[in-house]
Amino acid sequence: MRQRTELRQRHKHEFNARFNAAIEILQMPVTELANEIRDVLESNPLLEEVENYESAPADSYDQYSGGSITSSDRDADWLFDYAAETAQTQTVQDHLLQQLSMTGLAGKTRAIAKVIIQSVDDRGYLSESIEDIQQLLAGNWRASTAEIEQTLVIVQQLGPPGIAARSLNESLLNQLGARDAPATVVANARTILRECFELLAKARVDKIVAETSLSQAAVLQAIELIKSLNPSPGNQFGKAAEVIMPDLIARKVNQRWQVRLNSQALPKLRISNYYRGMIDNTKDDSGQTYLKKSLTGANLFIDSINRRHDTVLRVAREIVRHQHRFLDDGELHLQPLKIADIAESLELHESTVSRACARKYIMTPTGTYELKSLFSVRIPNRFGHDESAQAIKQKIARLVDEEDMNAPLSDHEITERLRNAGAKIARRTVAKYRAQLYIPARNLRRSLNIHQTQGEVM
Repeated sequence: MRQRTELRQRHKHEFNARFNAAIEILQMPVTELANEIRDVLESNPLLEEVENYESAPADSYDQYSGGSITSSDRDADWLFDYAAETAQTQTVQDHLLQQLSMTGLAGKTRAIAKVIIQSVDDRGYLSESIEDIQQLLAGNWRASTAEIEQTLVIVQQLGPPGIAARSLNESLLNQLGARDAPATVVANARTILRECFELLAKARVDKIVAETSLSQAAVLQAIELIKSLNPSPGNQFGKAAEVIMPDLIARKVNQRWQVRLNSQALPKLRISNYYRGMIDNTKDDSGQTYLKKSLTGANLFIDSINRRHDTVLRVAREIVRHQHRFLDDGELHLQPLKIADIAESLELHESTVSRACARKYIMTPTGTYELKSLFSVRIPNRFGHDESAQAIKQKIARLVDEEDMNAPLSDHEITERLRNAGAKIARRTVAKYRAQLYIPARNLRRSLNIHQTQGEVM
């Protein structure tokens, strides 16, 4: 009985180890995984890199390449000389991680901070919700909403001021504390941003005066301070898109879209025959134990990478199957699609699909996209062809991009133009999408001259 109990416990421990290792590797972006592979190669003698990929044996992790890799495929790796760009470009994530390394944070707090930093977009805004961050942490850490929000405050203090905010208003508020301005002016600006942001967007100085009981001169002075703030604190750094290494490549062959793994993204691994042979030949018990443990770890590592490749490839192929019109005709043709749809099609858990998509990129002839960006909610259209929320956002961005800066469009005017094109959409939804694109309201665009171009929109 005791032996059976110990056996069950050992099997449970082995299963948990495999599950946690697979989850951790699944959610790694390819550049982070490449560094992890290098570290494991240095620490585990049972693993070795395959120098000649074409002669690699079947036990290395190339079985999920999605088909044979032809010479034309290799020629297509025109593409991936990102090393020089990476060396020359510091992204906002690089900057924050560098500062994080000097904070002394450890354990769960450090893990939460890293996921938050990896979720900061090129403009410096937090692109994931608190719930999404919890999902990305799941499997390694259980973090409460309060713990994530407390850690977010720490990340926001790393700088530059306004970084990792969840909205334009929050970014501007966080920047005020770092401004070298009279305390009363800073306090008045903070009051206006907190209590009168919509009035500020409409340039209603008279109503701000009435709401705050400040003098007109004090309000105007505070607005001048707000105008000096940076609506995109991440823009001073390099764009992450310049240094992205995609996991996947999508191409149209014979009128059909095909997806395969990027064969150049990661070192290829296999078990070392030399050290595997030493396990049975060594007479030293401690040496044999070490080699056996290393073999178990090596097999677990290769298995986890294989599982990652299999899951990411399956998910990507299913997404491309749904989004072929987007790949053919552009962002306005992105179809409504939810993570739950892919999970149901592939019989996977939604959290698995979410991890497989987060920070995983697919290169196409028209650009490189994060898999997660290819999901979008459904917006009804009275002409019978429903649209994705992302397509509507692109239309909003285009309308703002083409507007007369001296007479910007109001949310009502944008809504009417979208309705005329068939979209069944409310003005409040347009206002929400505009805010998610970090496009200020009409009068704030005019008064602060913060004009988002289409190229800055996610």
